[in-house]
Amino acid sequence: MASSGAGGSLREIPVDKIDRNPENPRIHFRQQELDELAESIRRHGVQVPISVYREGQRYVLIDGERRWRCSLKLNRSSIPAIVQEKPDPLTNLVLMFNIHALREQWDLLTIAIKLPRVIKLYSHEKGTEPNERELSQETGLSRGTIRRCRLLMNLPEHHLDIINTELRKPKASQRITEDFYIEMERALSAVTRYMPESLPNEKAKERARQVLLEKYREKTINNIVDFRKLSKIARAARVEADTVAARDALEQIFDRNKYSINDGYERSVSLAYQERDLLTHIQTLIADLRSYDVEEIDEDVTSILRQLIEAAQDILEGGQ
Repeated sequence: MASSGAGGSLREIPVDKIDRNPENPRIHFRQQELDELAESIRRHGVQVPISVYREGQRYVLIDGERRWRCSLKLNRSSIPAIVQEKPDPLTNLVLMFNIHALREQWDLLTIAIKLPRVIKLYSHEKGTEPNERELSQETGLSRGTIRRCRLLMNLPEHHLDIINTELRKPKASQRITEDFYIEMERALSAVTRYMPESLPNEKAKERARQVLLEKYREKTINNIVDFRKLSKIARAARVEADTVAARDALEQIFDRNKYSINDGYERSVSLAYQERDLLTHIQTLIADLRSYDVEEIDEDVTSILRQLIEAAQDILEGGQ
């Protein structure tokens, strides 16, 4: 007998009368996670009902695909389900986004693949394309997550295939990850913006992607954080570094060789960034010192300040 619940009725329905939701963004179900869930269901049953809507004589999943898959594998005849009204296409999709935003997060590629569909449905229903804030409100995703996904959305298909292949592996075995591509795309965007002559067109940008991917696989690039130094090279003019040296560094980084991002950074803009950071530290120190009363400063601080004055005098005298 069905019981009424908020937003639908709770009942036991046949497992074999349920179909996967074609709009479900999730594409990867890791075997270890499924095995662990199946063992839990075998021992204790399905503790949290799935959510479905009726479609003719069958039901379509809204939430709970892993529980349904495991129940099928265990040959269970029925599963507890909350049966809801059939949603419109946009509601169907954003409902799944919001459910997972409140629970475990999907792989970013999963979101990136489906976001264009959300944008299309929203635009059709509202008559205008959603901005970042509206997209966040609809999906329950943070604006930061949406920005990261947009970087993946614009990747050529074969790079998405590479990420997909990695996502099928256990987390610990993944190397060419979504984060790798996000860091790389941010860096390439910085180069395109600040030194467009280094990546004059999409063909050049794709060639750079391929080279950077090869260098990462070969461990010429050791860490995805190195890509942030690539952005700093592109912004050489902002720290008054030699832009010619920076362009030369980018040319070598984007060439098939053993020249790393760290090599280019150290030989082009490293000193300029160190000087900028030193200037910032000095300005902060001066502001802090001026906020102190002389009587508040103890002898240890006074001693260090004397050493600082001596070091500054040595630098000034050496520059004369």
